[in-house]
Amino acid sequence: MAYNKAREEQKWKQWKEKEEEKLRACGMEEDSIQKLRDSDWKDFKAERIYQDHRADYPEYPQWENVKPAEPDIVKADALLDAISDEKIFSILKGTDKKTLQIILLKMLGFSINEISREMGIPPKTIYTRMDRLKKKMKKFSESEEKRGSSVAIK
Repeated sequence: MAYNKAREEQKWKQWKEKEEEKLRACGMEEDSIQKLRDSDWKDFKAERIYQDHRADYPEYPQWENVKPAEPDIVKADALLDAISDEKIFSILKGTDKKTLQIILLKMLGFSINEISREMGIPPKTIYTRMDRLKKKMKKFSESEEKRGSSVAIK
């Protein structure tokens, strides 16, 4: 259910009036009651802002039983086995294990900094390895295009 600001403010005012009546009956001074009211109003406004920006999520009682799916590929060898494109497979087959591990972690959603901490190598090294692999792939695809066009010419 959405947060209703007007209803909550009305409830707060009713509660505050009852509290102030009790404080006056106990002999508290009006200045102190006003300071307390101002303080309580600030707290109420902060809570109202929080509630206004809080996202409501649908209730799902079986949520605790839901388990995230395990990734299909968890090792570099499995990554190579999962590739069906022969061109990409041949490029990755000639790549070192660390670069394959970087690709795998990146595919699993890790950031460069997380991969850096996990593997114990600087982020700059990770970027360099990824750039080298991209260049290999680009070079390979360009050579394949040239071969395809030269075959068509003959």
